[in-house]
Amino acid sequence: MSEVVMLQNIIRGQLLEPTERKIVGRFSFPVTTAQDVASAMKFARFQQAEPLDKVLRVLSKIGRDASWIGDEDLKVQAELSGSPIKHMRNSIQAVNHWLANIEEYVKRNGTLKEIGDADQRKTVLLDRNGMLCQGGLTTMFILAGDEISIAPWNIAQALLAGTKAVVKPSRIEPLSAFLFTKALIAEGVQPPALLYISRDSDEEQCFVGTLIKQTQQSVMYGEDNTVNTICQPFGFRAEHKYLAYLTGRSGAVVYPDADVNLAAEMIIRGACDDRGNRCNSTKKVFVARQLAKDMELAMVREADKLVRGEPTDEATDIGRNDPQARVFAQQWASSAQVFYDKDMFLMSVPQTAPVLKEELPYPSVAVCYYDEGQDPVELMNNSVSNTYLGAAVAVSVFTRSLDQFNLASSRMHCCKTLLNLPSTAYDFWTAHQRWHLFTELMRKVEIVVAT
Repeated sequence: MSEVVMLQNIIRGQLLEPTERKIVGRFSFPVTTAQDVASAMKFARFQQAEPLDKVLRVLSKIGRDASWIGDEDLKVQAELSGSPIKHMRNSIQAVNHWLANIEEYVKRNGTLKEIGDADQRKTVLLDRNGMLCQGGLTTMFILAGDEISIAPWNIAQALLAGTKAVVKPSRIEPLSAFLFTKALIAEGVQPPALLYISRDSDEEQCFVGTLIKQTQQSVMYGEDNTVNTICQPFGFRAEHKYLAYLTGRSGAVVYPDADVNLAAEMIIRGACDDRGNRCNSTKKVFVARQLAKDMELAMVREADKLVRGEPTDEATDIGRNDPQARVFAQQWASSAQVFYDKDMFLMSVPQTAPVLKEELPYPSVAVCYYDEGQDPVELMNNSVSNTYLGAAVAVSVFTRSLDQFNLASSRMHCCKTLLNLPSTAYDFWTAHQRWHLFTELMRKVEIVVAT
């Protein structure tokens, strides 16, 4: 029998042994109690932020050592989520590189400055406008989905911001939060409180609401409806800052001069990375009609190259997809002209197709053709006009012309454009949904000096 991974809540840097557990796959989850929630909140209120220079030093060391999560850990996680281990390795490698160079990342978003006298020196952050950034706000992090690096990235952002945080890890990807928090403790850093909260009982469902109500700001991940379900009962308090990472409506635009084979390769990769359920997964593509035949043939060819298999297999590109997600995607595909159906859907649709405005949690691409004289950027913008974000998270633009790319980017309603790259390209350095999270979590103080 495979060994069960024992997860634990962590408060004040201490691993707590629960009175009750639940087994899901090879994971044993602690059942969080009202006392755990109260203790975590009390800790958050009185927690002192770690010095910024210490945070930078420790995060960089953890990234350079790259030992906080191992290959066996990834295999266990792959068994639960179905995400290919190859994808998770690449994601962890990318986040470790970001951590190893964390000071450079911070300096891209502001200026590190030492203040105080010799006995009380401290490092502070000034933003690009010279405003002093201060931490100290209590923050609730509600993580969802199964991207392996979401948890360490968010915990690192909380530490950079000096926020007093409570983190609820994802039930689908629970391991990286636990292991990364343990790595911080081993390096002498007081981490945010970690609480595994399920929604299996009425009491547990109330815990997230309690924590949101008692904190000053919240960071939330999930599908639009999920986020709305969690937040709707509480409304929006004037003093509570709410940062939601919603579904992405990401996609691509292919201009007539594009390299069709390259575009097809990148689109398929963007559609199937991590089983196509990331916020930046490619879900729709607007293609010049004269490329239609070549594009469909190239996309089918690239899709057929994908290796199907067990998520723990080294070669697997597409792991174990969610059967319910397939049923949902199939309902949308039934009204389209499907030209590929082998554990991912490729379909051509008219410009009025409702699926262009949807976020299917399954590897699927709706291909929409535009005629000469039509503007693909306008079509892309229309597809996100009535969404929560009012923009796509990421849009790949395929063209041989840098001027064309820059012009399209200047008009695109999106958070990020990528030239001849998949929408899912790993990138922890640039803004996500237009934010660099750690600066959003901090208070800004304008410094006025008499002249």
